[in-house]
Amino acid sequence: MLNYIQILLVLCSVLLTLAGCTKEKAFERTQIEGVVTLNGSPIEQGVITFIPSGKGATAGANIEAGKFVIPKEKGPSPGDYRVEIDSSVPTGNKILDTDGETMVDEYANAIPARFNRLTELKVTLKNGNNQQLFDLEME
Repeated sequence: MLNYIQILLVLCSVLLTLAGCTKEKAFERTQIEGVVTLNGSPIEQGVITFIPSGKGATAGANIEAGKFVIPKEKGPSPGDYRVEIDSSVPTGNKILDTDGETMVDEYANAIPARFNRLTELKVTLKNGNNQQLFDLEME
């Protein structure tokens, strides 16, 4: 007859095996690169973020001289996404810093809200290399 410790070891082995069988696979990822323009001119610098409509990996990249690249290892999963684009530019005004003493440059988002926090931009990404052009127009 098995003693108490042997039974406990067998139960632990079974539980560990079952736990390994129920693990979800990591999200599949895809590469994406593209160009972002505002009124026909490349955005000098900014950030682009791909937010999944359902399950999937969120991904983002810096925009430099209108271009962005997200390699497959850091890319979003294939599927449907909302896209948010931001680009902070100096307003020419000075504001009080958080220390309450120093004056610093004020920045504002040059991209209309309908392309970032209230985004209307949507894309469907496929397996492989995705190319996207975001040609944003101010109203």
